[in-house]
Amino acid sequence: MSKIAFLINRLIKNYDAILKDIQNTFAETDYQLYFSDFSGHLVDLAQKALKDGKNTIITVGGDGTHNEVINGVLAHFKIGNNSEIESYDLENLKKIRLGLYPAGTGNDFSKSINIKPNALQLKNEIANGKSRLLDLGWTSFTDKQNKPTNRFFINITDVGMGGEVARKLENKIPLLSNKTQYAIRIVSTFLTYKKASIQAKSENYDWKGQVMNFIVANGKWFGNGLGVAPDAVLDDGFFEIAILGDIGLLDYLKHLDTVKKGEKVIHPEVNYNRFKEITITSGDGSSVPIDMDGEFVGYAPLTLKNIPQTINFIC
Repeated sequence: MSKIAFLINRLIKNYDAILKDIQNTFAETDYQLYFSDFSGHLVDLAQKALKDGKNTIITVGGDGTHNEVINGVLAHFKIGNNSEIESYDLENLKKIRLGLYPAGTGNDFSKSINIKPNALQLKNEIANGKSRLLDLGWTSFTDKQNKPTNRFFINITDVGMGGEVARKLENKIPLLSNKTQYAIRIVSTFLTYKKASIQAKSENYDWKGQVMNFIVANGKWFGNGLGVAPDAVLDDGFFEIAILGDIGLLDYLKHLDTVKKGEKVIHPEVNYNRFKEITITSGDGSSVPIDMDGEFVGYAPLTLKNIPQTINFIC
């Protein structure tokens, strides 16, 4: 029997309507609501829900909210003392079903997996036991306080301009919608951002150069509807890599429709590849910011590993 926890970001748009939709739709089921009160709170609430005996964990929010929930769930299943993936009980993790009611600004992961904000559909999928094992990304990097840390992601992690945009978005522009703020930050960053010098290494692969963005993708979409990784598959055991090199604002605008369609960009400074594991370091010692599932989390050096078919996801 499903024991459902809804982990809800209080700051979502249309909060009252979404809450009412969930309460009305799930009125006859065994569910409980958990509300976040501050950034990072859902990491703790996910662990609390599991300790409360819940076996179905539903995120109500956007990509950053979902990232918090996933990291909270993984923290509950940590059994070892080190930070490597071997310290997690992945077999019991797979017994927990995770789901998403997309209610964020971009909802890029939900687009990658084709989930709509539909409580009735979600209820039916839970009742019918519908789910799919998805890959998970494990990372090691330097946090905002320059301390080594680890974190999981399910959609996309990137370094360079994406990280800089995410960092700028921590300081909101009053009275503007999130979508408008994001567009403004992208354009302003294109005009001012100095391309990052990085080195990326994987098995039989060593790349050095200046990049606007270096994207490691599990899902296809990021940045509020940009299909930067057209060949990404959520359960194939690989990341798709998209390297945006010496790309300027005019190049970006010229190819924007192609990216929004989720198609590959044909340009000498855009390259694609795929790996199970990759390490990214600064090529000149400068700070290289990281964007993870839409949030600024810290700086390179960054190591990423694909953990295949780990998350039992309702879809």
